[in-house]
Amino acid sequence: MDILIPKANNEYELIDSGDGYRLEKFGNNIIARPDTNCVWSQKKMPAAWELATAQLLKGKDGKFTWQHKNKFKEPWFFKFNPTPGLSLSKNPIVFSLHLGQSKNIGVFPEMASLWEWMMGIIRPTKTTPQVLNLFGYTGGASLCAAAAGADVCHVDASKSAITWAKQNQQFSKIDPNSIRWIVDDCEKFIERELKRNVLYDAIILDPPAFGRSDKGKVFEFEDQIYKLLGLCKRVLRPQPLFFIFNGYSMGYSATVLKNLLNDFFPSQTIEFGELHVKETSTNRTLPCSLFARIQFK
Repeated sequence: MDILIPKANNEYELIDSGDGYRLEKFGNNIIARPDTNCVWSQKKMPAAWELATAQLLKGKDGKFTWQHKNKFKEPWFFKFNPTPGLSLSKNPIVFSLHLGQSKNIGVFPEMASLWEWMMGIIRPTKTTPQVLNLFGYTGGASLCAAAAGADVCHVDASKSAITWAKQNQQFSKIDPNSIRWIVDDCEKFIERELKRNVLYDAIILDPPAFGRSDKGKVFEFEDQIYKLLGLCKRVLRPQPLFFIFNGYSMGYSATVLKNLLNDFFPSQTIEFGELHVKETSTNRTLPCSLFARIQFK
């Protein structure tokens, strides 16, 4: 099992963690937000927590509320600069960040390890790969794939997430014709693509443990992932490039993701493990999500 840690980025720092919280710098702001993985009590930099410009607090009613301090700066952005040679553009990938009613602010910095790996496969191709991004959220993987030279179909059941992702595309100065934005149920969308005989060279799959669309359609990982993976295999071209399978807040081992992929691609080598971020002042790392991936032979 592998542990992937993104390269250092002056736009993001995991400053400290402990007592159920992580302290992070994103662009202009430092925020403190809950993380159930931070069960250790020892904070390495206690004084740094006073620098937080916003903190996410859980009220007695169970709802989360962001507490802003005077130094909080808006508008608020995070910029990702890929390794030179991976992107067709000289512009960074730009994410607009927002404090809402959850701990998610619009970007998952640990995903940068997978973005770079994917871009390294797309960039050398002589044709334009067709990439399908399912449960694409605010568009990080879609923007990186497009910047590397792919045409992307981005699918998410949340209209607000798609709107947010489109804004990120504009901030990143990515060709508007390189990404097709689809508000839809991922399973139903693939079924229609198969009827239209539309196939893809690569798939990025980032399903939630539990999700609900704007129309109330429920996705439950345990009940639906096997059928969805079967559809994904069918919508891939005979000689595909890659498959990325990410898992967040599922309570599983990365071996589960690997075993699921192995059922559908038994002849392929599957890399799997955890995505971590590293505290800037210590050697301690924080596990954030799981992954399994295939670069097809």
